[in-house]
Amino acid sequence: MKNTFYVIAFLLVGFTGFAQESTYKAKAVQLIEINSGATFDVMLKPIVGMVAEENRDAFKAEVKESMKDLFDQLAVVYMESFTETELDEILAFYATPVGQKMTAELPVITEKSMQIGQQWGMQLQPLMAKYSK
Repeated sequence: MKNTFYVIAFLLVGFTGFAQESTYKAKAVQLIEINSGATFDVMLKPIVGMVAEENRDAFKAEVKESMKDLFDQLAVVYMESFTETELDEILAFYATPVGQKMTAELPVITEKSMQIGQQWGMQLQPLMAKYSK
């Protein structure tokens, strides 16, 4: 009887910890989706352009499905950097009007930033050539 009690108590503590971890991870994934979802769309645009037009929708669907696993892996990184309370506070910011504006503007900012980065990279080629000799 006493052993049964300990087994049940252990299981309850384990399931409670798992549920808390699951909620914590879900918050991290939510933050990644807010921050990265639209950015990935911008970054994938040139890649999607290389796929045959008749296959683009299927390609996008498979990429989107694969992102679930990617976001789960990235959630661990976020959980190493932020407590659950901090994630709550960050998510609360993104629920504000300025946070929503930031999310809405992020794809445009990302696209423009990538263009600027490409131009900068082109400017580095002569410098790289100078030091490669």
